[in-house]
Amino acid sequence: MISAFTNTLKIPELRDRILFTLAMIAIVRIGAAITLPGVDATVLEMWVKEATQDADRGTAALTALLNVFSGGALQNAAIFALGIMPYISASIMMQLLSAVVPRLNKLRREDGGQQKINQYTRYVTIALCIFQGFMLAKTLENPANNPFLKGMKSVIDRTGLELVPNPGWGFLLTTVLVITAGTLLLMWIGEQVTERGIGNGISLIITVNIIAALPGSLVQVWQTYIGGTGEGTQSPMVLVVMVGFLLIVVAGVICITQAQRRIAIQYAKRVVGRKV
Repeated sequence: MISAFTNTLKIPELRDRILFTLAMIAIVRIGAAITLPGVDATVLEMWVKEATQDADRGTAALTALLNVFSGGALQNAAIFALGIMPYISASIMMQLLSAVVPRLNKLRREDGGQQKINQYTRYVTIALCIFQGFMLAKTLENPANNPFLKGMKSVIDRTGLELVPNPGWGFLLTTVLVITAGTLLLMWIGEQVTERGIGNGISLIITVNIIAALPGSLVQVWQTYIGGTGEGTQSPMVLVVMVGFLLIVVAGVICITQAQRRIAIQYAKRVVGRKV
């Protein structure tokens, strides 16, 4: 396998594609670590540290679930906080609308219609980013009102710091613009990786974010179900049941995806050799 990987680097075109893909992945991970303007990163670091160590609050498992598709960017309040999910949601919405709206269905079948639908998908992505970015900005201004940021208020009360030192419309507009631009940049990176890199760019971004958040998620799962000592610690049997349920769901998805239904076809006239 090592020799095969070495041989791939000897092919100029394939080597350029691999290097380009790695460069785009680096940009994605850097963007997931850059905090939004106007947000105090010190408060975030203290909250993340306490949420990871304190199993009583039950925040560890929940934050791991919320951050899995953004690679930790949501928890870090980074410029890529929304990740690529608004574009995925917009794509699903347009596919469903194309199936039920006759005009879109007709447009999809025309020459160049798919390009127009892709353009509409981008417009829907921008709308989703503006809405979700505004809601996220309001949450950062008032973290105590968000059940997903449980424990943030205790950090603020103890330290005397504010997550957003200067709240207001200036912070809201800046956050919405930055988050929207971040998602659009991820969308552009995904398209560039598809054309100039290796594999599907959007799927690759999601995979990289999941892998990046996996070590922290495993630590949080261990502290929540096995190694924790607080009141929020769950029984290890709950983890076993969840893993078993996960395997059943994956097996069911594979069976449905690979399933075939053979239908017998009867011909009114059939030719076999020289016989009819």
